[in-house]
Amino acid sequence: MHILIVGGGTMGRCIAAALPEHEITLIEKNQDKCDRIMGELNINVVNGDASKLYILKKANFDSADAVMAVTNNDDVNLFISLLAIKRGKQAVARVHEPEYIPIFNELGIENIVSPEQRAAMDIAKKLVWE
Repeated sequence: MHILIVGGGTMGRCIAAALPEHEITLIEKNQDKCDRIMGELNINVVNGDASKLYILKKANFDSADAVMAVTNNDDVNLFISLLAIKRGKQAVARVHEPEYIPIFNELGIENIVSPEQRAAMDIAKKLVWE
């Protein structure tokens, strides 16, 4: 399976490392992060802004089976996920602002990861239940 990961932060790198049996392409804006990822992982890395169509083309967006938008920018993650769904791909979006989750769902993005919301719930459970 060809998986496109947008965002080369901790989450993007961990996802790529967890999927060694797949063909991974990762898009990252920061050149230093790109260099580090290329030194750590045996994946295709594209340096650039994933909200630009020419960068998506360079990353072979159209050949990806699944797209994971895990940048720190909800707008970029929304755009990438909507484009992926419209083109018949599986999509996962990272959402930072919990109040945006219903909007992502309303727009057809069902696979959502919200580390901030998850952390808040885990902390609250520890305070109440432990």
